[in-house]
Amino acid sequence: MRTIEESGFSAWLRESESPFAFYFVLLFHTFGLALLVGANAVIDLRLLGIEREIPLMPLKRLFGIMWAGFAINAASGVLLLIAYPTKALTNPVFYLKLVLIAIAVWVMTKLNSQVFGDASSSEATMMARAKTLAKWSLALWIGAITAGRLLAYTYKYLIFPC
Repeated sequence: MRTIEESGFSAWLRESESPFAFYFVLLFHTFGLALLVGANAVIDLRLLGIEREIPLMPLKRLFGIMWAGFAINAASGVLLLIAYPTKALTNPVFYLKLVLIAIAVWVMTKLNSQVFGDASSSEATMMARAKTLAKWSLALWIGAITAGRLLAYTYKYLIFPC
């Protein structure tokens, strides 16, 4: 932890006035989150019965957007961790966030396979399979976002104690 934190790259991310340092990474993280959770919420809400006139099968294309958002968040999340490793790794909320994300991604893959994986199933059959998963998906992403926001305010150590 200390080695990462004392590296030149970590210090640059944390302290640089460059527009490509911490705030750009944070902006990138927010953009990835918008893609991932926004596309996911569209599918979840449709599965829960909102805007029933929108056909379900074309929404399968949103999974590509979700995975792009996930990749952006994974990359920017690693950079944010490098900037403040002590802040994150000493905070139980960070681990809660990771667990919620892992479960939410698992639910996302289950939705993809159970709802969109069998093109021969009727929409009614797909909907019956998916409502519970959609509810969990929304709850997990809301939890992960909340945990992520709380990381900014719940840390015990900002940097490694001297």
